[in-house]
Amino acid sequence: MSGRKRSRSEDAAHALDRLMQMEPDLRLLQGLLALLRGLSETSDAIEPIALAALARLCEGPVERMDLCWREAIDDMRRR
Repeated sequence: MSGRKRSRSEDAAHALDRLMQMEPDLRLLQGLLALLRGLSETSDAIEPIALAALARLCEGPVERMDLCWREAIDDMRRR
């Protein structure tokens, strides 16, 4: 922003945009949870390196969702 203060409606629109940006990452995390649930039911041993890869796959989406959530909350608090 160019230093000007956003209006309440702009804050609300920005917050909604941030929340909508979270949807693809939420879908990815839901898929990963389903995968982990399936793996837990197979009773097969899971290699630690496989679990590490799944954890790395989650890092980006979780960081992006955290940022979007915080920005949305900040926008809503300014209202």
